[in-house]
Amino acid sequence: MSTELDPILPSSQPTPYGREPIAAPRPWVTRWESDTFALAGPLSVGGGLLRAQGAVARDLFHGRGLNTYISGCGLLMVFASLLYGAILGSVAGAGQVVYAAVKFPVVIVGACAICLPSFFVFQALTGARLTFKQALAAVLMLGAAAGLILLGCAPIAWFFSVSTTEDSQAFLGLMHAVVIALSTTFGFHFIARTHRYVAWKHGERLFDGRVLALWFGLLVLVAAQMASFIGPLDPDRGLVDTQRGFFLTALFEV
Repeated sequence: MSTELDPILPSSQPTPYGREPIAAPRPWVTRWESDTFALAGPLSVGGGLLRAQGAVARDLFHGRGLNTYISGCGLLMVFASLLYGAILGSVAGAGQVVYAAVKFPVVIVGACAICLPSFFVFQALTGARLTFKQALAAVLMLGAAAGLILLGCAPIAWFFSVSTTEDSQAFLGLMHAVVIALSTTFGFHFIARTHRYVAWKHGERLFDGRVLALWFGLLVLVAAQMASFIGPLDPDRGLVDTQRGFFLTALFEV
């Protein structure tokens, strides 16, 4: 009787210690993986954000075309906030349209500029290996993605602004607050998915997810405080009425 035993072949490679097995990619990951996008100047960046997010994420990770992405996302963010700011100003009367069209981009760009250093430092200290230019491009991509939502909702906001009566200020204020909240949430959603896609594809962290969520909350607080500080335009003096104080206090006093 033979005592030789047949070798036992493993059915699969063992999972390395301390590492979870790789799950099947989600449908959106598969879709992002098949995205293709040819960067053709700053004006083409919006099309990439809308139709080829995976290609944009890969360009951000590899640092390709960052100057074009920075300029394109910056232009898109400013244009969208300028247009939506004009719609916001129309609620308070024709005299505030131009002022609000200038104030809203100042708030958005100013908040991003103030929070950019903390974004880079937080991510670098948690092990994310991104350059300052990649950090700038990522922050502007968040703003540009939010700007696309503002542009999409602008016709709805304009219609309600011109079709409702003056006693509907509370409704219009709530509507604009919801639109702005949705736009910023979608901007964060895009950056969060970029982080998850890069981690899946390359096994590296472009961002730290938990720190990214914490920083996003800081960005929202800074933008709200800046909007509260830069008060309305005084038509009699032709000056901006700055208002010192915490924005939540001013909100509850209304």
